[in-house]
Amino acid sequence: MLINKMKYMYNLTSQEQYIVNYILKNPSIVFDLTANELAKLTFTSSSTIVRLCKKLGMKGYPDFQLKLALEYKEVDQTKQTSISYQKNSMVSGLEIIPEIYEQSFVETRRLINEESLGNIVEILAKAKRIDIYGVDLNYFVAQQASAKWNEVGVMAVAFNSANEHYLTNLTNSDTTVSFVISHTGRNKAMIDIAKKLSKNNMTVIAVTGSRDSLLAKICNETILTYMKDEHFKLSKIYRMMSSLFIFDVLYMSSLKSQSE
Repeated sequence: MLINKMKYMYNLTSQEQYIVNYILKNPSIVFDLTANELAKLTFTSSSTIVRLCKKLGMKGYPDFQLKLALEYKEVDQTKQTSISYQKNSMVSGLEIIPEIYEQSFVETRRLINEESLGNIVEILAKAKRIDIYGVDLNYFVAQQASAKWNEVGVMAVAFNSANEHYLTNLTNSDTTVSFVISHTGRNKAMIDIAKKLSKNNMTVIAVTGSRDSLLAKICNETILTYMKDEHFKLSKIYRMMSSLFIFDVLYMSSLKSQSE
């Protein structure tokens, strides 16, 4: 998502970062401003504005305005859902949870790059061991995914920290695949683990909400999770379901490749 990309992008110039911070604080103002007008308010230039838009993956400033407006419209709808959820009874929870699951799955499916997914499935087909790293809820996701692979005879282990002894004595790095989960891509522990794994010439796959995050830059492949606004109270459910969906897709794909 564009909003998350702006929040977590790390390779911006000081001018670009100032523009991003201004937009995040005053999103509605941007909808009616030209690139020149925004440049004056941020003490930059229209060329810097356009360059930032392209760095964010947009075709130009008008495309950026449209994408930003559409995302904030979705955020407003989400807030309304949150309000109705808080006001209503337990029955409302029974109705809203399936909607949350469905949105998580649909949006995650939309984010998945099929070429990248194909590369990851090929890597898994050659792997003799799968390591999955995550903390907090992501460790739960790692445990769930590992359990499924172990049931079909694929060795998989969940970690919530770096196992220094294991990494030091690793002898089968060519046949081991490591997944590192961090929705923001900024979790220091996960970044450090990814760096150590990469240093050992391991194949490392990031499961994260931002392709522009430092974690994604370190890893060989990236698969994107769906991230709701982090201030939304139910955002953790969205993130967890998105991660579970991804690993279930990989699990099913690896089963298919085994049968072939």
